[in-house]
Amino acid sequence: MSSSAKKEAILRDFRQLTRATPQDAHRILKAHGYRLEAATNAFFSDEQAQLNALASSSTLDKKTEREVTQRLNTLFDRFRAAAEEDDDDDDEDAEASAAAAAEDPDVMSIGGALKMCEALEVSPEDVVFLPLSFYLRSPSIGTFTRTDYVAGWKMLDLSDTLEKQKKTIEKLRQELLENKPLRLERVAQEKADPATASSANKGLYEKVYEYTYAFARREGQKSLALENALAFWDLILPASPTFKKEGSDGMFTQHQLELWKKFLSEHTGGRAVSKDTWTQFLDFTREINADFSNHDFDAAWPSVIDDFVMWAKDNMAADGMDTS
Repeated sequence: MSSSAKKEAILRDFRQLTRATPQDAHRILKAHGYRLEAATNAFFSDEQAQLNALASSSTLDKKTEREVTQRLNTLFDRFRAAAEEDDDDDDEDAEASAAAAAEDPDVMSIGGALKMCEALEVSPEDVVFLPLSFYLRSPSIGTFTRTDYVAGWKMLDLSDTLEKQKKTIEKLRQELLENKPLRLERVAQEKADPATASSANKGLYEKVYEYTYAFARREGQKSLALENALAFWDLILPASPTFKKEGSDGMFTQHQLELWKKFLSEHTGGRAVSKDTWTQFLDFTREINADFSNHDFDAAWPSVIDDFVMWAKDNMAADGMDTS
């Protein structure tokens, strides 16, 4: 392949990943010697280039906008209706949930969410359901609002049919596993919110991990129940780029995760998990080695993490556990 052809291929890959305008794409790639990773990082540090890309990619003609919105509303109503048709076979709690949703035609509850998963051929216990819920701005497990459902699927490659959505979900899975940058529209939303502006340029995995804490909480609770925290750590940590698995450079192991779960279950009195512990535990998994010998007890870790490390080192030494 000629040098010119290589540059054109890199340009296509760069624009597909960032949706940069042709002018910004050429400028940024040239400044970084057509090194794709360096140029991509530069793009997501260049606010004006992001705004240019967003402006050029978000304009639909009115007819197309209306058609896409109509198809997505139809899908939303289809899942709500299918859930209501199953009410007679559900238990009282599910009936109450469906009845509450029926009072508001713009809310899909867990029954509708299950119908959506069924149509998309994805399990609600599949980790990819978390980034999907993040983009559709689900406020809690199995709940979606019409406005955010429509806006979210538009953001996700204008996925207004089930076939498009199935393909998008697999793309979303890779973006999660590789901690790819957020879609530009979501970056703009994050920057516009003072609560999330400082973390707007984090990768998808990091943002989804943060989002999961509130998503998994029981209604009315400020902290995450231990049972829920353990279940969601089981789901999301193995998807981390820093988790040790085939084809990754991660260090944190399944064995260490099992030790963490055992410690929390048996030595904390079932105490709920604070947001600080949830957030910092991801940082902990990025830094700790297999035998916990590099843990810094003088750093500002939550006390439960320090206690866990002491317990784990004693436990592993006493049992002669394998740390691999």
